[in-house]
Amino acid sequence: MNKLERTTPAAAGIDAKRMEAALKKLAVPRYGVHALLVLKGGKVVAERYREPYRAGEVHSLFSVSKSFTAAAIGFAEQEGLLRLEDFVTDYFPEYLPAHPCENMRKMRIWHLLTLSAGFDAAPDDFKRKYPGAVVNDFPYSYANFQFSDTVDWAKDFLRSYVAEEPGQRFLYSSACTYMLSAILQKAAGQRLEEYLAPRLFAPLGFSRVSWQECSQGRNVGGWGMSLSAEDLAKFAQLLLQKGVWEGRQLLSADYIARMTSPQIRIGNRSAKWEKHFGYQVWILGEDGDYAGIGAFGQMYVVFPAQDAVFVMLGGSRAYMRALDVLLGDLKEALCGGGDAEDTLPFPAAGELPQLYLPDGVSSWDMPLAQQFSGKRYVFSPNLFEITGMQFQFGAEDSLRLGVAGESTELKIGAGYWEYGKTAVRETPQTDTHTQLLFFRVACAGAWEGEVYHLVLAFYETCYVLELFCTFHNHGLSVRTRRNVGFVADADTTLLGMRV
Repeated sequence: MNKLERTTPAAAGIDAKRMEAALKKLAVPRYGVHALLVLKGGKVVAERYREPYRAGEVHSLFSVSKSFTAAAIGFAEQEGLLRLEDFVTDYFPEYLPAHPCENMRKMRIWHLLTLSAGFDAAPDDFKRKYPGAVVNDFPYSYANFQFSDTVDWAKDFLRSYVAEEPGQRFLYSSACTYMLSAILQKAAGQRLEEYLAPRLFAPLGFSRVSWQECSQGRNVGGWGMSLSAEDLAKFAQLLLQKGVWEGRQLLSADYIARMTSPQIRIGNRSAKWEKHFGYQVWILGEDGDYAGIGAFGQMYVVFPAQDAVFVMLGGSRAYMRALDVLLGDLKEALCGGGDAEDTLPFPAAGELPQLYLPDGVSSWDMPLAQQFSGKRYVFSPNLFEITGMQFQFGAEDSLRLGVAGESTELKIGAGYWEYGKTAVRETPQTDTHTQLLFFRVACAGAWEGEVYHLVLAFYETCYVLELFCTFHNHGLSVRTRRNVGFVADADTTLLGMRV
């Protein structure tokens, strides 16, 4: 992996004290930050990680993935594989009904890029078992979402009714981005991820990339990508540098200029910063700043006038409020000034304050723990597909956790994090072709009164699952709580019987 160069804030002309004050504002629990980086002049001047999240680990990006899909379309345009004026229906004539919707026939690739396809309501991005269920809402949706391998999202899209003439109105829809991925695959003969690998991922030295697929073998495009914070920062820096990387013009400057400038106005008057949209990119305010933004706090923000980039990964429902800090306090710090003396480390690195670590006593100091050590519990069907638990309490705690019928052993830290994996059986919604999925997880636990508080932080995602375990003579009740999720009623109580 090619790492970005590091330097001090003062050497980069940044007001170090003001930047530190801005970073402290972002470190408060409401923003749920897992990782953040600040670049100035292409060099890292500040980086922070919150345990158990670590430098170099990939993290789910959600809708930040859209910007990478837009970049792939740019590569395809400059290679002559497609034109933005091409009609969407021309790529899938086999999917069209006998009498296609007239406005569907008018839809062009440009309309997909700008999310102005003409729908009066966003079409379903994927088939659901019931209204409100979602994909990639781990671990909730893996027990509830189902779709048939015969379902083709592209076919469903092209048979949707388009109420308005394309290009007239912005309407956020991941289905449009998915169609860009489908078109790219038709034009290039490769999946989106495969196509970008030699053109973007390899030249920028990405360490690891993963991208979910639909049942038809297409990358989903509008979400599902995972990258490290530093690799996301490289992508944002490439945009800032108008497609030039280490002296090579990778993606055309003209395309990036179009991609990162206002293409369509967003009609949401309540939005403070996001007034316009480019090609799968949010244009922030009137100063030319732009961003890729994903659910629960995944984002990159580019400040062209300040020659700076900001990257954040996290897990919070209040993540959009962070833009007030970024486009206020942090942006002012990037403009320079302040004391010449730089009191921050090289670079301004460190850990964010703990947010998820349980606060209580260890099992070693809890006599009650030994009564239930080694006892096995089986669970009735539940939303998380947890089938069994068996704790070992002592100097070092551990848990044998059964999920979807597969059992894995997890070490549990007391006042610190232990890293491991938990298995989930393959189901259609996982969008993979392996027998088992292993989700990397960090575990910590402590006794809070007579309740054992166990935290499972799935550190390659934004999700943190807390289990509040109350032991009984013949059973175990587990109250669950998650930091974020698309499903409102995900928090529940699981009941286990001692066997």
